[in-house]
Amino acid sequence: MKKQALQAAIAVTAMSALSGCSVLGIDFDDEKVKYESSNSRANLEVPPDLTPIGNDNRFQVPGRTSVVSANAEAARRQAEMDAAQTTTGAAVLPTTVVAKVMKDGAMRWLRVNVAPEQLWPVVQDFWPSIGLVVKAQDPKTGYMETEWAENRAKLPQDIIRSTIGKVIDFAYSTGEQDQYRLRMERNDDGTTDLFVTHRSMVEVVTGAQKDSSVWQPGPTDPMLEAEILQRLALRIDAEFNPNAKPEENLQRTEELKEALKPEPAPIKNEVVTNAEGVPEAVVVPEPFDRAWRTVSLVIDRMAFELVDRDRASGYFLVRYLDPDYEAAKKSEQGFFTNLFGSDKAVEPPQYRIHLGDEGLTTRITVQSADGGPDATGVAPKILNLLAEQLR
Repeated sequence: MKKQALQAAIAVTAMSALSGCSVLGIDFDDEKVKYESSNSRANLEVPPDLTPIGNDNRFQVPGRTSVVSANAEAARRQAEMDAAQTTTGAAVLPTTVVAKVMKDGAMRWLRVNVAPEQLWPVVQDFWPSIGLVVKAQDPKTGYMETEWAENRAKLPQDIIRSTIGKVIDFAYSTGEQDQYRLRMERNDDGTTDLFVTHRSMVEVVTGAQKDSSVWQPGPTDPMLEAEILQRLALRIDAEFNPNAKPEENLQRTEELKEALKPEPAPIKNEVVTNAEGVPEAVVVPEPFDRAWRTVSLVIDRMAFELVDRDRASGYFLVRYLDPDYEAAKKSEQGFFTNLFGSDKAVEPPQYRIHLGDEGLTTRITVQSADGGPDATGVAPKILNLLAEQLR
């Protein structure tokens, strides 16, 4: 009874608040992103083919304690910078270091005059500052991935929420979840490139009575990528140029906004097929250097786990579990295995996505992990996925 009374009270309050919406209107928060690092909602469960496989423990970066003194943090920063200087031979950082926005067609990324070893802990600390939790990180490949999170900035700031606040906040949901991947690349001149990609999942109502729902992949949002890049650039500036004046920071913010405006520039590609019409390669009309950056971003946005990459040899090594391949493998486990429900998880195969330099164009092929022909039959599907994302 008490529970019913509480629900009734909430409903009455909500209806009373609703009566004023036509007068007061519904407003949205000025913030473009507002994530919560922890909440009472259950974690988003993603289909198996969209869930990255856990990284090997030897690649994990030890986590820091959540509370440290200012002196301890300063000492840690200095120790990390000294260690990086010793191992990489980098010079002492100038106080005017800033993150520069780089452009290539529709692509935007940051170039920082700092070695990856010095930049890594700054980026680690950046994600919690905007309410996101790092799910996976691998210094070996310069890769970070956040947990799925709901962007609360998309919720309307109506009279009900402003009146009742978080008492019934659990009842509000955008039906969307975001995830970000960040990748670092070391340049020969000592600078570091930072790429950020966004992925989304959307809750779709299903069932004849519309009483259930499933999560499905949603679109990539270039505006959210630009917003994260802007905030990350400002965080890097504040870290390595702490004495900047307020007016300089304001001007810097406006410059970043202008530089990060997305400019759609679709890339046309050609899918090369054999006599049976099966895809054998994808040819993109870009030289190798540009194609490498383009394919890197595409891989980050897709359901692949990056295992390794070798620019000199022109390949990315990824793990990917194709749904049809998984179903076929499970059917091979036998009748009794399926009957008693003890079927084993299918191990995602590794694939080598190879980029061949052909001058003004680049040929993309999919091989086995060792560079030989693919034996799983999934290579043509991966080529089709790449071609779709490269359009």
